[in-house]
Amino acid sequence: MHDKEMTLVEHLEELRQRLTHAILGLLVASGAGLVFVDTLLHLLLRPLGGIKLTTLTVLEPFLVKLKVAFLFGFAVSMPWIVYQMFAFVAPALTDHERRRVVPIALLAGALFACGVVFAYVFVLPVSTHWLIAQAGRQFNVLITANSYITYVLFFLLIVGGTFETPLLILSLAMLGIVSPQTLRKEWRIAYMVAAAIAVLGTPDWSPVTMVLVFIPMVLLYEFSLILCRIFVRPPSPQPAHTAGT
Repeated sequence: MHDKEMTLVEHLEELRQRLTHAILGLLVASGAGLVFVDTLLHLLLRPLGGIKLTTLTVLEPFLVKLKVAFLFGFAVSMPWIVYQMFAFVAPALTDHERRRVVPIALLAGALFACGVVFAYVFVLPVSTHWLIAQAGRQFNVLITANSYITYVLFFLLIVGGTFETPLLILSLAMLGIVSPQTLRKEWRIAYMVAAAIAVLGTPDWSPVTMVLVFIPMVLLYEFSLILCRIFVRPPSPQPAHTAGT
C-alpha cells in the first residue's frame, strides 16, 4: 500500500538516501581499513614468499594503501550495502519477505568474507607461485607494488563475488524466474557453468587454480538449493473447479 502511494520523486529521493547510506558505510569501513593498513599489507604480501616489491612513483605507496583499505571496507560493509538495497525495495515486499532482509544481508556479507578467505588461503598462494615460476631463468622478476596489489585485490574480489552465487540463484527463485525443482533437475548445466566460471574467472589459468575454484562453485550451487528450500515457498495448489461452475 505504501509503495503504491509513493510518487516518482519520492522513489528517487528514497534511492538517493539508500545510496548515500551505503556509500557512507563503505567510507567508514574503508577509514577503519586505513588504521590497520600495515597489518593488511603484511597479510597480502605473504603469498610472495619474501619477494620485495618496487615502487616507481612517489604516490604509489599511498595509492596502494588506499586500494587495500577500500577492499577491507568493501568486505566489511557488504552486509550494510546489501541491506540498503533490500530496504529500497522493501515497500514492494510482503511482511514475510521483509523479515528476510536482515538474514539475507548478513548472509551476503558472510559469503563474501568466506570467498575472500578461501581465495587468500587456498587459491592465491598457488596462483602467485605458479605465475612467478613461469619467469624461469629467462626473466628477472621485478614486481611493482601497485601491479601486485591490483592483481591481489582483483583476485580476491572475483572469488569473493563468485561466493555470492547462492544469493543470485535464490533471488531468481524468489522472483519466480526459476524453480527449485528446475535447479535440481538441471544440475549438469549448472556444473558446466561452474566449470566455465572456473576457467574464465582465474587470472592465471592454472589447472590447479581452476580446480580450486570449481569445487567451491559446485558446493555453493548445492547450498543455493538448500536456501531455496528454506526461503522459497512452493506454489499453492489451485483449487479444483466443481462441476457446473
